[in-house]
Amino acid sequence: MSNQASKKEAMQADHEIDQQSVDNGALESSFQFSAAAEKKLVRKIDLVVLPIMVFAYMLAFLDKQALGYTALMGIREDLHLVGNQYNWSSSIFYFGYLFFSMLWAVVLACHAACTDFKGIMIARFFLGCTEASLSPGFTLITSLWYRTSEQPLRHGIWFCGNSISLIFGNLIAVGILQIKGSLEAWQWLFIIFGLVTFLWGILMLFRLPDSPTTASFLSEEEKLIAVERLKANQTGYKTSNINGAQILEAFIDPKTWLLGVLILASNIPNGGFTTFNGLVLQGFGFSTFNTLLLGIPGGFIVFVFVLSSIIGSALVYATASVGSRYAGLLLMGIYSAAMPVSMAMISSNVAGFTKKATVSAVYFILYCTGNIIGPQLFFEREAPKYQSGFLAIIICLVICVLDCILLLLYLRWTNSQRDKKAVEEVGSQEQEKDAYLRPGAPLLDMTDLKNLSFRYVY
Repeated sequence: MSNQASKKEAMQADHEIDQQSVDNGALESSFQFSAAAEKKLVRKIDLVVLPIMVFAYMLAFLDKQALGYTALMGIREDLHLVGNQYNWSSSIFYFGYLFFSMLWAVVLACHAACTDFKGIMIARFFLGCTEASLSPGFTLITSLWYRTSEQPLRHGIWFCGNSISLIFGNLIAVGILQIKGSLEAWQWLFIIFGLVTFLWGILMLFRLPDSPTTASFLSEEEKLIAVERLKANQTGYKTSNINGAQILEAFIDPKTWLLGVLILASNIPNGGFTTFNGLVLQGFGFSTFNTLLLGIPGGFIVFVFVLSSIIGSALVYATASVGSRYAGLLLMGIYSAAMPVSMAMISSNVAGFTKKATVSAVYFILYCTGNIIGPQLFFEREAPKYQSGFLAIIICLVICVLDCILLLLYLRWTNSQRDKKAVEEVGSQEQEKDAYLRPGAPLLDMTDLKNLSFRYVY
C-alpha cells in the first residue's frame, strides 16, 4: 500500500504546476497542444468563468442604479433631500470607489516594505479589500485567461451585465413597488439587492479563480495549455512581484493618458445619465409605475448596442475579409461600448503585469472622477429638462471622438516605427521573439515599450 501511495504521489508531483515558478515568470513545459485541445479549453473557461463575471457585474450595476429607482419611489421626499443633495448622494459612491482605487495602488506599493509575516499578512489583507473594485479586477482576469484576439468579445460579454441589470432592475423595482408593509418600497429594494449581492460574493470567493494555475476546474494539462497559449499576447503574466520601473513607465506612457481622457469624457455623461434618466423620463408626465416599465426597453437597446460594438471590434481585429472588417468598423461606432472597448484596449495594449495594474488604477480613478462630475452638471433649477447636463454630455462625446482619433493615429504611428526598426535590425529581435514564443520558453513579464516585437491593437 505504501509503495502504491508513493507512486501516486510521484505521479501527482510530475503534473503539478509550481506556483512560485509561475510568479517568477519561469513556467516551462515540454509539449505542444492541438487546436482542438485549445478550443475545448476556451469553451470550458467560457462556461465557468464568464457567467460568474456577467452576473457579478449585473449585481454591481444594479446596486449603483438602485438610487435612480428609489428616486422614483420617494426616497428624496422621505429623506428630505433638497437642492443638489440628491446629486451628491450619487457622486459620493464614486468618492468611495475612487478612495479604494487609490488605496489599491498604495497597498500594492507597500508590499515592498514588508519585512516579516505580520507585515505581508496585513498588506495582503488590505490588498484584498482594495481589489474589491470589480471592473479593474475583471479587466485583469480577462487578460489572464484569454488571447488578445479573444478579449474584446469577452469584455463585452461580462460588461453586458450592465444592460441586463437595466432590464431586470426595472422589472424587480416594479415588483418591489407593490410590497406593502412597515418599510417603504425603496428600503426593501436596498435590502433585497444587498442580500443577493452578498450571497453572490460568497459564491465568487469559492468559484472564481484569479488565474488558470489556481483553477480547480482545469486539469494539470489544461493549466499548462492555458499558460502556454497566452505567450502570443506578449503582455506578461500574473506575478506577486511589484516592479517599480513598470509603475513609472505607466505614468510616462502617452497611451495611459489618451485612454484616461477617453474614460473621463465618456463617464461624465454616464454619471449624469444613470442618476437622472429616470427623473427625466418621469418629467415627461408618467407615473412612477409607468416610468419604471418604460425604462425596460432602454436596457434591451443598450444590450444590443454593446454586444454589437464588441462583435465589431472582434471582426476588425480577427478577420481578414474586407467586407467583415468594414462591417465591424461600422458596429464599433456605437457609443455605449466605449467602456468595454477601452477596457479591452488596456488588456490588449498594455504589457507587464505591474504596468497593467497601474494603468487600470489610473483608468478607474478617472472613471470615478467622471461619474462624480456628471451628476453635478444636472441642476435642480433646470428640472425636468436639465439643459446644462445634456449640453455637457454633447461636449464630452465630441471630446471622446477626437481622443479616439488621436489614440488611433498614435498607435498606428508606433507600430509603423517598430516595423521600420525591425527591418533595419533583422536578426536579434526576431531571435528573441522566437525564443520567447517557442513551447517551453519562460513567460516573461515585459512591458510593451520594452518589447519591440509587441504590436498594438486598434
